[in-house]
Amino acid sequence: MKFNSIVTKLWIIISVLTLLVMGISGAIQTSFIEKIYYHQQSQQLVAIGKKIINLTQIADNPELLDSKLDTISNIIDGNIMIIDKKNIVQSCEGWGKSAKDLLMDANNPHHSPLTEKDMEKLFQGEMVIHKGRNDYFDTDVLSVAVPVDDTESRIGAVIIHAPLNPLAGQLATLKIITVYTGVGGIVLATILSLLFSKRISQPLLDMSKTALAMASGDFSRRVTVKSNDEISLLANSLNTLSAQLQEKLAQLERLDRTRREFVTNLSHEMKTPLSIIQAFTEALQDNLAVDENEKKQYLNNISEEVQRLRRLVTEVLDLKKMEEGYDDFEKEYVDLRVIAESLQSKFCTLVEEKGIDLSFKIDKRIPLVFCNKDRIKQVLINLIDNALRHTPGGGQVLVTISTKANNVLIEVRDTGEGIPKDDLPMIWERFYKVDKSRTRVTGGTGLGLAIVKRIVEAHGGCIEVQSKPGEGTVFTIIIPCDK
Repeated sequence: MKFNSIVTKLWIIISVLTLLVMGISGAIQTSFIEKIYYHQQSQQLVAIGKKIINLTQIADNPELLDSKLDTISNIIDGNIMIIDKKNIVQSCEGWGKSAKDLLMDANNPHHSPLTEKDMEKLFQGEMVIHKGRNDYFDTDVLSVAVPVDDTESRIGAVIIHAPLNPLAGQLATLKIITVYTGVGGIVLATILSLLFSKRISQPLLDMSKTALAMASGDFSRRVTVKSNDEISLLANSLNTLSAQLQEKLAQLERLDRTRREFVTNLSHEMKTPLSIIQAFTEALQDNLAVDENEKKQYLNNISEEVQRLRRLVTEVLDLKKMEEGYDDFEKEYVDLRVIAESLQSKFCTLVEEKGIDLSFKIDKRIPLVFCNKDRIKQVLINLIDNALRHTPGGGQVLVTISTKANNVLIEVRDTGEGIPKDDLPMIWERFYKVDKSRTRVTGGTGLGLAIVKRIVEAHGGCIEVQSKPGEGTVFTIIIPCDK
């Protein structure tokens, strides 16, 4: 066991505290026991003194009285004396000086059974209880003097002396028992404190190992704590941190992978149109076009590929500006029905080619929306184009615009291939593609949905998606009406 370990420190602290508490409580307990014990003994002597007073009042035979006093003195192993109101000893039984000696020494202050001050209190009618050294008996005694209240009685007081040696022996026995009990309690507490210290510190050691594992890149370890205290809270926090770091690391790895894939895709996307442009340009330079119609077709192909490159560059720049906060939209009140009608004609050629049913369902009560017209149109174009590209022939794409509370709801629903559940959280990331094997006909750059999300959020709205593979996808946009 290491001295600087938390187990040792806790064990030492608990043991020292236990020792202090047991020591202080033992001392206090011993003091109280001693006081209570002497109080009980003195009260017993007081009761005996009162009984003796009663005996003196009813006993006519002095010899019989002395016999009873002798019996009582033997029981208490002490000395009983009766003095009159002139401080003259009338009777004395038990150990100590004889009655004759007491009578002879009655006027000697050094041989008085009580101190002069105690005698004054006694003859003033006060009960006297005194513990300590008594020069009269030359030993430590517990002295009790009970005055006689009857003014007509010839008896002044009954004084009882009990030696402290037997009492001290009994108290010593109690103290020894208390000490042994305390030592046993300390030993037991020390053993238990060691066990509890190990139990308390074990989760901390586990957390330390987990933290070291996290530092080395292993976020799979967890700490198990069955208690419900601060240590458990710390362990749960560490587990949560480890889980979050593991998730974030996985996300970063996925994002890094998608970025690498994007670079590859972007290179391919740019390489292909550039190759086409180069091929048709060289064909025109070499006069390979047989007639004007073929030459015009070559030029149209070059123009389409240039537009494709232009669109790709525009999307990258738009996303960069929105992410950096440089795109400050100019907003105005816009009628979404007008935008929807313009889109019907825009996609009519693609719809006819693929045999897809594209329909719009617009609520007539749609209010004007405070937004950037071109950006909202860009959002709808991206979502509709995305739905058409991923919906097979004979499928349906439905665009619904309605109101709910103070919001406008735009819903684009398709019956296409759908999005796997694991890919749903990632579709808003830039450069991300659900289908990594898309062709130039159906493929995109992976920037469309990232741009859509940022445009919607810039208008104070939000966008949600629901999808099941093989059943289709629903994108829902919520935009406040009066923003």
